[in-house]
Amino acid sequence: MSSAAVAPTRRRSTISGSIFRVVLATILFTAGGMGLGLFLGIVGTVLFALLSGGKIDMTNAYRHVAIPLAILCGAVGLVGSTVLEVRSRRTSAHVSR
Repeated sequence: MSSAAVAPTRRRSTISGSIFRVVLATILFTAGGMGLGLFLGIVGTVLFALLSGGKIDMTNAYRHVAIPLAILCGAVGLVGSTVLEVRSRRTSAHVSR
């Protein structure tokens, strides 16, 4: 069989797939953190206003709860998914040898 009859196999880059998965996980964790933080911030703001007899100010729910929690969850998602991708690539490199 001639070498022209066998087509070379193209190997897709797994690094771009890994980057895509890390970015997607980071976005999902950030969005989840924002949603959870906003919910908890609204509940806390309403409870505080009811107990203190003051005015409800929803900007505090965003500023002091939702955004910091979204940043924290996004950072955890970024570090966690990066560690998992690196671990996955290392184990697949050891298996393929």
